[in-house]
Amino acid sequence: MFDFTSDILSVFARAGGGGSGGSSSGGGGELIAMLGYFPSYYLGKLVKKLLPRRAELVVSCTSAIVMSCVLLGFAAVLHGGWFFMVLIIIGIWSGWYAAFFSTWDKLKQRAQKTKKLVEAAESRDSAWQHDQLLEYAKATFTSYQLDWSNFDVSAMQRYTSRRQLLHSALMLRTLREMGRSNTMANIYIKEAMIVAMHDSSDDIEDWFQVAFEAQANDTLRDTRTDAMLFSDKNSFIEYWTFVRRDSSWLLDRIDQATANISSQNKQIEMFAHSHDFHYSLDMGWLFLPNHGVLFRGGRFGKSDINNHVVGVYGEHLMQLYTYTPTDGYNILVGQINLPKSYGGILIRRKTGFWSQWRPPKPPKDYQSHTLEWPDFHTRYEVSATNADRLATFELLNPGFMAYLYDTDPGVSIEVADNVVYLYKFINTTKTKDMPPNEYEVLFTILDKAHKELKL
Repeated sequence: MFDFTSDILSVFARAGGGGSGGSSSGGGGELIAMLGYFPSYYLGKLVKKLLPRRAELVVSCTSAIVMSCVLLGFAAVLHGGWFFMVLIIIGIWSGWYAAFFSTWDKLKQRAQKTKKLVEAAESRDSAWQHDQLLEYAKATFTSYQLDWSNFDVSAMQRYTSRRQLLHSALMLRTLREMGRSNTMANIYIKEAMIVAMHDSSDDIEDWFQVAFEAQANDTLRDTRTDAMLFSDKNSFIEYWTFVRRDSSWLLDRIDQATANISSQNKQIEMFAHSHDFHYSLDMGWLFLPNHGVLFRGGRFGKSDINNHVVGVYGEHLMQLYTYTPTDGYNILVGQINLPKSYGGILIRRKTGFWSQWRPPKPPKDYQSHTLEWPDFHTRYEVSATNADRLATFELLNPGFMAYLYDTDPGVSIEVADNVVYLYKFINTTKTKDMPPNEYEVLFTILDKAHKELKL
């Protein structure tokens, strides 16, 4: 069956974690199937409220079978329309499955087992009080959303671990430098359950995890123009992990239920830690650039950023991540923010005729430029919006050009105002299969660029 659940109930950019549930380009088939999905899904939700579990399954399953038979009967009588009817039937069963075997139903089973573990731990340690832990988690959830919306890192110190505090501060700095705000308003916690825990003998490694199903008016704005970039009011599920520090419990990480585990690459996470950077599997559309040439095909709600690594290098913000536009392929991107603007500059790596992917071509307002070293142009094309700014761009010096030419990492470079993007095509649809050294290679180039730019 098609997985419509992640498309319809996908999460936009939750405070402190991103999240998108992966990208999907949609299509006519999905639209037709949704004609069956929506009625089946919401009817299933209604039945779940009115009937006990066994009865609701019997009633809903019978209804889905009857509706499917009726649609097949119509197709037989009309001697056509089989394709459309089959798509609608697929939608009916997808909606039925989403309503009755949702993530939250599975979490309830985990929560029942975890509650018994917490109660057993309480008999040995009074810090393990199930209801108090849950209420504390709920209060923290609300406080964090408000502090995130207000860029109030100092307030987060009261209830976050050092790791989470530093990561939150970096993400808020990224938003601020992009000229954005992410506001969470009308926050409503539908349900919350403790779904995992660990009670260590010395209390040092104690932790518990709470699953939240919540809803909010989630908006991403451009603070320079006050333009709405994206908004979302859908329900979402997140996992919040709390760790014990002496007599206190501190928020240590936030994970998205929509994160695509097939995109996770443990070696990238290890790379981030080795450089004192911070890692997120799924950043969704929160930091999706909306200017420049590389990202002009990006779409909020469709494109995706995964395996996001962020940190401060020198005094400047540096990010590395995989960018998935709307058509499924992956691009590895490294970027560093500059203290001044260079307009638009493209240094495109030439590709062969049979290449799977080519760097995007420069728009009409870019002019082609020839540098003094002819061999460089056998591999790279250079264009810019402003010849004077191109002349002052420090990376186009003989030393750095020779480095790119000799190492030939397959990287193209774009400067969009005050941001430098280094990027290359990744020949895999699953970033977990990406060679582990790709981030290190890009980081090495960014390090050299950082020195050349005298940042």
